[in-house]
Amino acid sequence: MKKEDKEPVGLKISMRNRYLLILALVVGVVAMLAYQIQAVFVALVISLTLASAIAPVAEWMEAKLKCPRVVTVILVYTGTILIYSTLAYFLYPTLKEQAQDLIRSFPDYSSGISGHYRDLMSIVQEKAGLDPVSQDDVKNVVKGVTSRALAFTSDAITALATGVLVTFLTAYFVIEAPNIWPRLMRWVPHEHRDRIASTIKPLESRLGGYVRGQILVSLAVGTFIGVGLKVLGVHHALILAVLAGLLNLVPFVGSLLTAVLAILVAFNQSLTLAACTVILYMIEQWFESNFIVPQLLGNQVELHPLVVLFSILIGASLMGLAGALIAVPIATATMYIAEEFYLKPLNENENENNQDVPNQPAT
Repeated sequence: MKKEDKEPVGLKISMRNRYLLILALVVGVVAMLAYQIQAVFVALVISLTLASAIAPVAEWMEAKLKCPRVVTVILVYTGTILIYSTLAYFLYPTLKEQAQDLIRSFPDYSSGISGHYRDLMSIVQEKAGLDPVSQDDVKNVVKGVTSRALAFTSDAITALATGVLVTFLTAYFVIEAPNIWPRLMRWVPHEHRDRIASTIKPLESRLGGYVRGQILVSLAVGTFIGVGLKVLGVHHALILAVLAGLLNLVPFVGSLLTAVLAILVAFNQSLTLAACTVILYMIEQWFESNFIVPQLLGNQVELHPLVVLFSILIGASLMGLAGALIAVPIATATMYIAEEFYLKPLNENENENNQDVPNQPAT
């Protein structure tokens, strides 16, 4: 009988495990370096994600219209600025009025909250026998607020510098993509080049889909909250809706942050309105988790909503808000690479084994 010249299954599994171990080591080293140089790493991930969204447009215009990539980047940047400028032009008077009114009303809101807080603390101290808050405690709180304000200023400057870096890096990646990938492929063993090169376009599509999906999610969340607050009669509904949409560039975060401000505003109008606002945000969170994110974002990146949520929590715990912002693109890329280089070969080997079983002679 002729023996088929087949590679032993054990060898295939050991080779796959070796590649998986190498990948895990590479990911570990990259994670350690990323933690040490967070600002650069965040800018790099955001730039690659944005470039993945712009690249299909640049490729289409280059192929169909013979338009250079640099012109496409300029057109995309100019179009984005025009869109935001147009929206600002029409919404600015109303936004300015509501923002000024909201800022002017903050002392009244804070005094109202402070009054309720003092009443609550007096009841608690009376019932529980607690000591009143001392002046030293107040001074410590003020010092903490001051230090946080300085830290916020430093973070704002870092964010501005990161934004400028992202703008230039995104343009560079889009313009130089035809030259970057061939140079990177030189570092890959020849027998694996075709396999790795075939994953670039699908990965680019998923990352670009994340950008497009997140824009749609932000619009949907901002519209939902704006309409809901307007129907309830909460003051400053438009500015709260815009803040929800902008902050929701990190999934689930924008609506949660604006919920605190909206409930504060509604609380100073009436307790009933505050309760209705809480219910509105509970409904919005349920709707966002079950319909908006799965349909508009999950289908684009092919991630389960729980994976999206846990990746955001892990990113936020490691790098704060910046980590939450880049968590989903990193999870998307990681899941895709794991599927292509581990899950698919594993299933192929299992299918081959199942096909070989009937052919074995009966004992």
